[in-house]
Amino acid sequence: MNILQISNKAIYPPDGGTQAILSMSKGYVRNGHNVHLLNMTTPKHYNNISIIEKEYLDHLKIITEEVNTKISVLRLLLNFFFSKKPYIAKRFYTNKFSERITELIKTENFDFIQIEGLYVLQYIHIIKSGYKGNIVYRPHNLEYKIWESNSKESSNILKKIYFKVLSNKLRKFEQRFLNLYDYILPISDKDAVDFEKEGNIKPVLVSPYGFDTIALAKAEKNDTKSGTKQINYIGALDWIPNQEGIIWFTEKCMPLIVKEIPNIELHIAGRNAPKWFIKKLKRKNINFIGEVENAYEFIQNPGPIIVPLFSGSGMRIKIIEAMAFKKTVIATPIAAEGINYENNVNIVIANNPESFANSIIKTIQNTNFEKEIGMHAFEFAKKNFDFENIAANIISFIK
Repeated sequence: MNILQISNKAIYPPDGGTQAILSMSKGYVRNGHNVHLLNMTTPKHYNNISIIEKEYLDHLKIITEEVNTKISVLRLLLNFFFSKKPYIAKRFYTNKFSERITELIKTENFDFIQIEGLYVLQYIHIIKSGYKGNIVYRPHNLEYKIWESNSKESSNILKKIYFKVLSNKLRKFEQRFLNLYDYILPISDKDAVDFEKEGNIKPVLVSPYGFDTIALAKAEKNDTKSGTKQINYIGALDWIPNQEGIIWFTEKCMPLIVKEIPNIELHIAGRNAPKWFIKKLKRKNINFIGEVENAYEFIQNPGPIIVPLFSGSGMRIKIIEAMAFKKTVIATPIAAEGINYENNVNIVIANNPESFANSIIKTIQNTNFEKEIGMHAFEFAKKNFDFENIAANIISFIK
């Protein structure tokens, strides 16, 4: 098969979204298909072909268009008061990208086209004007739900109002494109149910984030120690839900943990942390690392991985990766949404400061518990999130 995959994100630097897109491309190639990945380079993301393994390069072609997505305060304000289309979506729409889509459709014969996320879905009319084959929509989440949650969680009244307005605009915007595609691939069972509630009537196949189980097995360290007095966090630190979750953890949970384990350390890694956020983390028992060269190496550091999240939609890729490395993950229920986990079997779920702190203390003080959770996590991840199997299921579904 010849597949066109369209994304609003280039592949580097890696984050949850870019990894979900690239892993799908690799999964298709591993199944014997050819992929054209058309994406946007923006001030935040660009293409770095060197991160793609040689085995994929003959069958994966990356095509790019530069798009300026920098936020203009004036345009944001004008959009807030005078436009029905959300500003966050307008930033990703350009005539040049439309022309590039049209050009590819004319010059290549694609068996199906896969749209990655809402901000590319707005190009579907351009796609349908020149293409009569199957169009597959792969939403990574319901965008409006993220901002709806941000509005509820924010203590700043202006942000609360803005996020609520943005959420309403995004929901209406999302509904405009509902059922214009032929198939939909939600990333979790919960998202599949939510799309059905929104009015989706097209065929649905839940297709979670997948990873290369062979590559991860090669990357795994054999010298990981249990029982260390260290807690680890990694995530994009310019994303509001991550910022709010870390602040909650440092203010509400860390004091309870330090009281029991005085020499405990929280190691925080992630890129694009704003200065105000870094300043807030300057306190005893917290080691702010910032961006790391190799996320997989950081994930394998001794100690549990924490994912304190109170808003968002979709699936947390870092949880799946940590599971694949036999790590004990301690997360809030929202963070683990979309993962059919077993609490206290392959992950530990906590929803308040006391339970979160107690779970961390137990994990650090009970090495057998930590190892058992980690082993079950690995078995769960390997069985459910191999990208080759996920891609094969999609091909069968579309056929």
